[in-house]
Amino acid sequence: MQKLRDSLITSFRNDWKLLLIFSFPAVLLGWFGLSQLNIFTVSNCVWLSVLKWTCEFLFLGICLSLVQLCGLKNKPVLTVVAFFYYWTVIADVVLLWYFKERFGAKYVDTLQGGDYGFLTDPRVLLCFALLLLFCGTVLWKFFVPASRKTALKRIAWCASGLFLLWGISYLLPFYHAYLLPPSIIYTGRAMLAQKPTPVFTQELPALAPHYNVFSAQPTPVGKNYKRVILIASESLSNKYLHHFNSQIPADASRELDRLYENNPSASLRHVTLSTLYGLTVIFTSHPYAQLSFENQYPISLVKELNKHGYHTAFLRGANETYMDEHILFHQAGFKDVIGATYFQKRDDYKKYLNWWGLMDRKLFDYAVEFLAEKKDTPVFLTLLTVDTHVPLGRLDYLGETYRETDHKFYKTPTLPRAFGRFGQDVQRFLDMLAEKGLWDEQTLVLVMPDHPSYSNTPTNALFKPFRAEFDNLPFIIVTKSKITSPLTDNALASQLDIAPTLLDLLNLEIPRGMFGHSLFDLQARRSIFDVKEDYVVVTTEEGNAIIPLRSRRVQDKPVLELIRTFYQPK
Repeated sequence: MQKLRDSLITSFRNDWKLLLIFSFPAVLLGWFGLSQLNIFTVSNCVWLSVLKWTCEFLFLGICLSLVQLCGLKNKPVLTVVAFFYYWTVIADVVLLWYFKERFGAKYVDTLQGGDYGFLTDPRVLLCFALLLLFCGTVLWKFFVPASRKTALKRIAWCASGLFLLWGISYLLPFYHAYLLPPSIIYTGRAMLAQKPTPVFTQELPALAPHYNVFSAQPTPVGKNYKRVILIASESLSNKYLHHFNSQIPADASRELDRLYENNPSASLRHVTLSTLYGLTVIFTSHPYAQLSFENQYPISLVKELNKHGYHTAFLRGANETYMDEHILFHQAGFKDVIGATYFQKRDDYKKYLNWWGLMDRKLFDYAVEFLAEKKDTPVFLTLLTVDTHVPLGRLDYLGETYRETDHKFYKTPTLPRAFGRFGQDVQRFLDMLAEKGLWDEQTLVLVMPDHPSYSNTPTNALFKPFRAEFDNLPFIIVTKSKITSPLTDNALASQLDIAPTLLDLLNLEIPRGMFGHSLFDLQARRSIFDVKEDYVVVTTEEGNAIIPLRSRRVQDKPVLELIRTFYQPK
């Protein structure tokens, strides 16, 4: 026993201070994660602090030992290595900030094609400089080269401790285990995880009646709309409308508030995050977006509209090749997929391309042009806007003028300002449809987000006191003659209900494979399946269940199979 204690002391005598300090940023990440996931309590904070600090200490102990086994002693080189390690921690923080999810495989895919000009912002450079200073200071003060024998002993102790901690983690609440792994391990594990396999079946899954899925029914609301326009606003959330949030100046969101209040509308729960995933759920009414787009959209409202003679087109301000969306949305059923690459070739549009792509106002102008050309053809047109992209919305509106709001948060680029201008662009678009003779009894416009935005920086004061409904999605149905049928007020109405609602409005059959229900169905029981990177949150009227996607528990397998199911009855 004495020998084991002596071995433990000698293994960490020179490095415990360095490892203790280097572990602290990960603990900060854990605290921030608890707050983002709305489970920041004293007991949770204490437990997470102890476990996260221990886990990070042991993991970094192994990393340090491997460095020492390699004979690396150069402190500047070690500083750079440490800096890039903590870059992964920063990525976790940023994605928890924006998405309330940790850094994972699906967000690695989104890195291509983004606008990274913000990395040259003096504030960002200052953060990086402070991080580099932190790494260098700690290493210069506390790094002591160790013998290979000491490094090997330390690896053995750290590996044993991590194995013990891994066993303990199975007894912990899920969110503790979710936040526990070091950032680089979490990301690597997500990237190497086995891809989920879809289940194609013509037999109704046993759990379907329990969750009341695959059972959407039509209502009498439908009619023959010839011109259907779905406006998907990048990142729109309830919190940017004065209707939901009194801190938003009434003048700022006037247009969106008027549309929400004067037309059939609903506040929907989201079931996914990021554009490709959000749009996929909207088009399919299936919660497992990844399985849909990786399997060429087995179920899609766009394909249903193609069957009924609609010309289907997807217009976006950003580059249509981003994440291969020009290919994926064709597979979803769109005949045309048009984006920045096309607008770059048009002299009348290319001068309005900058930042993430074509500014929204000009995208709406092109939509009017497109609809005018197809005036005598049934059309389903999806518009994905870009001016409200995080972190601050469009920075330069290229000389276009808007009604300004006299408020400090609206005098510089911020998301609240961007959404205020988006509302003005939507109303201008509706007015242009009327001017061109395209606004008639056969025109249907749906306004909604692709996904919410959780980021409140730098306008936090506008969202206090925070309410959960702030993160819901406003959904608005606009027609020339107002639809008088009421929409459900069910608190579990979600993005899953958009496709069935649209098909119901068009008096078309709702495919049995859709998870959601028409929002005009006031009696339907609803369930929400929110698929995260490595777990799913299942919400019913009875409450929530959190199930790891790699769970081996017998009671979890039927639910996990249900969310992987594409039901295609004969």
